[in-house]
Amino acid sequence: MTQDEKINLCRKFVEDFNTCNWKGISNSLCPDVNYVEIATKSTINGAENFLELCEGWKSVMSDIKGEVLYAHSDGDTVLLEILWEGTHSGPLQTPLGEIPSSGMFQKTNAVQIYEIVNGKIDKMRNLFDLLAMLIQFDAVRLK
Repeated sequence: MTQDEKINLCRKFVEDFNTCNWKGISNSLCPDVNYVEIATKSTINGAENFLELCEGWKSVMSDIKGEVLYAHSDGDTVLLEILWEGTHSGPLQTPLGEIPSSGMFQKTNAVQIYEIVNGKIDKMRNLFDLLAMLIQFDAVRLK
């Protein structure tokens, strides 16, 4: 794959998430994909488990959409800067308990790092500002 093809694979992955195209996401992943969500300290292994996580985020913000602001590829690594926007429409499960839906709209910046193997996403690391998201949901207040 060329560098542009790798970037396009990852851009399409974000678009498939935006439109709930779970089959498209599944087709872009290695069966044993490894996903690490830095902010929540979550690690997911396997495409089926990852799809459940995606569906879970859509249950928290049914209208969530990601806009790719920047993309870069080097070797088998692709980096995307993404702006996630969505309304807190469903409960969010956290280690401290459930945060009920607030109806609040949020915008959160993120960086996702993808490792591509044989034309598929093999590893993903997702770095986003969870505190900013929780503040926007009115779940955390700073003095």
